[in-house]
Amino acid sequence: AVVSTQSTGVLQLKKLSSQVQHDHDQAKRSLKEFCERMIQNIKTREDELMGQLNARKASYQKNINGKISLTEDRLKMVQQTKAFAEKIQQNWSEVEILNVRKQIVTRLREFSDSRTESVDNIYDSPIKFSPVGEDDLLRGIWSFKNRHIRKASSSS
Repeated sequence: AVVSTQSTGVLQLKKLSSQVQHDHDQAKRSLKEFCERMIQNIKTREDELMGQLNARKASYQKNINGKISLTEDRLKMVQQTKAFAEKIQQNWSEVEILNVRKQIVTRLREFSDSRTESVDNIYDSPIKFSPVGEDDLLRGIWSFKNRHIRKASSSS
């Protein structure tokens, strides 16, 4: 009878050990799946935020490139007008110069009235990333782990 009781006890302990191993393996799989889902959610959010950063950069670059193009066009026109005025001064007679003087003066006034693009307000809100709420997220991650492992072990 003692042998039978001991054999039954050993069998029950082995079964219990097997159950512990099974539960442990199940918990590890569940934890791994949970972490993979959380990592995927973080990566999805990262992609969304990266898209927003890229769109903001593209918007600034488009605006800046437009201003560069406009300013370069104005500079080219000023240089052409200046070269034309210098050519006239060197090669034309006073009468010919007087005939086009009004056109040149008008053109130069247009250039002096048109202002060079100001860079002050183009990039007035720098592109930055500030992880607001990171501490709360980390606290949630660490407290989640502790609560759920305790609940599972205390419910057995």
